[in-house]
Amino acid sequence: MSNAFYSQWLDPNMVYSCAYFENGDEDLATAQRKKIDHILTKIRLQPGQTLLDIGCGWGALVLRAAQKFGARCVGITLSQNQFDLATARVRAAGLSDRIEIRLQDYRDITGTFDRITSVGMFEHVGKKNLAGYFGRMRELLADDGVAMNHGITVPDPSDAPMDGSEFMDRYVFPQGELPHIGLVLKTMQEGGLEAFDVELLRRHYAQTLRHWADNFEANASAIRDMVGEKKYRIWRVYLAGCAHAFDTDQMSIYQVVCHKAGNLSSAVPWSRRYIYDHPIGQND
Repeated sequence: MSNAFYSQWLDPNMVYSCAYFENGDEDLATAQRKKIDHILTKIRLQPGQTLLDIGCGWGALVLRAAQKFGARCVGITLSQNQFDLATARVRAAGLSDRIEIRLQDYRDITGTFDRITSVGMFEHVGKKNLAGYFGRMRELLADDGVAMNHGITVPDPSDAPMDGSEFMDRYVFPQGELPHIGLVLKTMQEGGLEAFDVELLRRHYAQTLRHWADNFEANASAIRDMVGEKKYRIWRVYLAGCAHAFDTDQMSIYQVVCHKAGNLSSAVPWSRRYIYDHPIGQND
């Protein structure tokens, strides 16, 4: 699907993942900005640190990380459309010296990073590959580094082969696999990472999808002209159906913050207060 298609119903920064509604009454753009700040605050990103964003989309997170947090960033994507627009956005922001966008698979990255984020990407890794995915993340993470995985899960802990609807598998996310949060934590540990903060965002994704569905309806005519009747109907059902699925606990989503296993206990914050001591989502 084209960048123009997504721009019809995403927020202006085109963040295609669960937003964060701190108070519940935020507009979509504010909630997406708050989500990014929430993530970057959770991983304690500091000026001058290096950040790898696996599955960077159209570049919103790395742009925010460089602009507000002073990080040096690498964002990777497998989408040519995302790469082209993210690169153009970095150039327009005057941040080409601090942000590099790559058309690259996470398994081909080399180097070490102080912080790693992965937002809405691991659903495409495959359950049998999760331990290797987290293991690769560990290899790329500095010894005192922090990583965060933000991804969709399912409530059924059994290892059933069908993780979502046949409709989703056929028309929207071919070969996507959704694990239970228990499997996420198990394979994360198998990959050499220790989880130390787990947050459920199911209510936030239901709200995000309602916003997306509303935007989709508001721009229905333009979208139908752009993609045709069949794709228009597929995406309309997908957005509304997923809003219902997250609302009713048929699907869920978690942010898991982790670091290399074997660290001293002093590497773990005493509490979660550091996440909430600073305002998030402001325009600075």
